[in-house]
Amino acid sequence: MKLRKKIEQTASAIIVVMAVTVTTAVIIAVSLEYTATIRRFVQRSEARQSAIAVGDGALEQAFCYWRGICRLDTDTPLNTVSFDTIPLPTQAQFPNINNFTASASPADLTLTHPPTVSNYSVIAVDPELNPVVPGATPIPGMGQGPLSKTYYYLAQADVTLPVLRDNVSAKVRRVLQKEQVSPWSWAIFYVDPLEIHPGALMNVYGWVHTNGDLYTGHNLLHFLDKVTYASDWLVGFDAGDPRAPTGSSPEAPTSPSYPSNLPPAYDMAHQPFGLDSSLIFSSTDTNPNNDSYHELIEQANSGYSDPLSGKRYYDQAGIRILIDSSNNVTIKDSTDIALDASSPNGGGQVYTIFKNAITTNQSIQDNREGSSVRLATLDVGAVNDKIRDGTLSSFNKIIYIADTSANATGGTPKRGIRLKNGANMANGGLTVASSNPVYIQGDYNTGGANPPSNSGDATQPQVAGYTRQPCAVVADSVNVLSSAWLDSKSSSDVSSRDAVNTTVNAAVVAGIVPSQNNVYSGGAENFLRFLEDWGGRTFTYYGSMVELYQSRQGIGKWGSDNVYSPPARQWYFDTNFQFNTPPGSLLVYSYTKGRWFLAQ
Repeated sequence: MKLRKKIEQTASAIIVVMAVTVTTAVIIAVSLEYTATIRRFVQRSEARQSAIAVGDGALEQAFCYWRGICRLDTDTPLNTVSFDTIPLPTQAQFPNINNFTASASPADLTLTHPPTVSNYSVIAVDPELNPVVPGATPIPGMGQGPLSKTYYYLAQADVTLPVLRDNVSAKVRRVLQKEQVSPWSWAIFYVDPLEIHPGALMNVYGWVHTNGDLYTGHNLLHFLDKVTYASDWLVGFDAGDPRAPTGSSPEAPTSPSYPSNLPPAYDMAHQPFGLDSSLIFSSTDTNPNNDSYHELIEQANSGYSDPLSGKRYYDQAGIRILIDSSNNVTIKDSTDIALDASSPNGGGQVYTIFKNAITTNQSIQDNREGSSVRLATLDVGAVNDKIRDGTLSSFNKIIYIADTSANATGGTPKRGIRLKNGANMANGGLTVASSNPVYIQGDYNTGGANPPSNSGDATQPQVAGYTRQPCAVVADSVNVLSSAWLDSKSSSDVSSRDAVNTTVNAAVVAGIVPSQNNVYSGGAENFLRFLEDWGGRTFTYYGSMVELYQSRQGIGKWGSDNVYSPPARQWYFDTNFQFNTPPGSLLVYSYTKGRWFLAQ
């Protein structure tokens, strides 16, 4: 009995040991499986993060090439086929990814080792991100005005990475946006740094933007709408301004006012014609056609490549007027054929109209330039009369006029173009462009002399019954002369050059003389230049001020003695430009990376 009981006890112990061993083995097996599962989960999670990172890198490359291709043909809405040349990512770009390969085609997931990056492409989509037929023109999203459009593209990359027993994938997508807008959507638009330091109360109505730094240093400045900059905003002064900390007369800056919910903010650079100035312009090479955006108001030199071909105002103009050193006037049509009184197909009549509208060899003293300036005066009223009566019905309302004998670097001889009798514009407006400084004399685009704004009512910058037309003046610099201006008094003391209340309704594209060597540029408040005693007088301006370049001929520094005394400024953004822009093409573009997401 004792032996049987001992055997039974031994057997029970063995069973317990075996049970414990089996249980332990099960626990170990479960633990190993759990550990392996966790390991697989961790590996898959890490691989997925790596896949997303690879996809991000691939899409960054796609964005850079997409933007570069768009910049080669900014005027054309490019379709999907246009981006077939975007190169595939390479192993060198992803050295930590073993056996990296890439394909523009979707991956064949039946393969043991599908491409690391597949379906790599940029496709045109509509505003709802639906793919557009590869060869079809994309449909834009429309903005505030008829020229405000956004074209949408989808950059895509499917990334596959190997993991234990399987592959992990991530379908990375990024919306790319090409935004097109008129620079005349802004009250003030600068390519260069923008300084605004008014000496009297200044209200700025409408948007303000600079592709450079924004300098504001006075609490007399009041922004009433959106203000953006592509570099930085400084409550202070440019280093070249004498009021800067290192200048000759340091001044404590004060902050401007702005809506509490709309402080100045960062925004993307908006490039004229979508061209990257840092890539297309060089003043040190042998090509005279690619120095700066000042080329827009110059004639191209033949025999050299021209990045602004077709975009120059000379190229766009329906009438081209050139004046030489002997005051000989050459008038050309839009095909660059010189006209004379006997030109066929109405060319002779066109020649006679413009020849009679031009007066040459007039001279004034411009004290800001410290020099006499020979002027050619264009009677804008005479041209508009012929547009209204149908004689110039086929004219595209863009005039290019320049005195080609001017010193192109700001020395002597100095030349300029004067616009007179421009109060009453024909329907559709008028754009006048010149490589010289332009002098606007008297009320411009007001419908007649002395609109209500000249008597203090800034809400009515035109006479009753007249509709402001979309007009523009594009020049090296733009000066305003009142209706009281007399050439004979231009060299007299400023106190003898009394101005009268004047109104100008036009968009202006002009250059500046930047702050440098302890001399202030004059700022945006002096973007339009003056030569009279405006003390107690009012200048009313409805328009949009656009700075794309530095002046080359009107290089006189602001702040010289005996030049002008400032007017009371009534400055307003002309909201009509949001829907009806002046004749001619001038657009700015921005290229941005929009919504990012993972596709299913």
